[in-house]
Amino acid sequence: MKNLLSYCRPLWFFHKRIAPPALFISVLLGLTLFRSIGAAGIIFLMMGPLWHYYIYEVRYKQEYYFYFNLGFTRLSLWVSTLILVAIVFFTALLL
Repeated sequence: MKNLLSYCRPLWFFHKRIAPPALFISVLLGLTLFRSIGAAGIIFLMMGPLWHYYIYEVRYKQEYYFYFNLGFTRLSLWVSTLILVAIVFFTALLL
C-alpha cells in the first residue's frame, strides 16, 4: 500500500496543474456553446493534452527533472494524462 501511495502522490501533484484549468475551460465552453456535459467531455478530451503540452513542454520544461528523479518518464506522464482525460471523457458521456 505504501508503494502505491509513493507512486500516486507525484502523479497527483503533476495533474493538479493540468486538470483544474482544463476542466474549468472545458465545462465553461461545453455548457455555454453546446449546453451539454457530454460536449464538455469532448472538449476536455482535446483540452487536457493541449494544456499538458503548454504547461510541461513549453512553460515549465525544467519540472520534468523532478519527475524523472522520482522514476517517471516523459512517456509515462503523457500516458497518465491520456488516461485521466479518458476517464473524465467517459464519465461526462455517462452523465
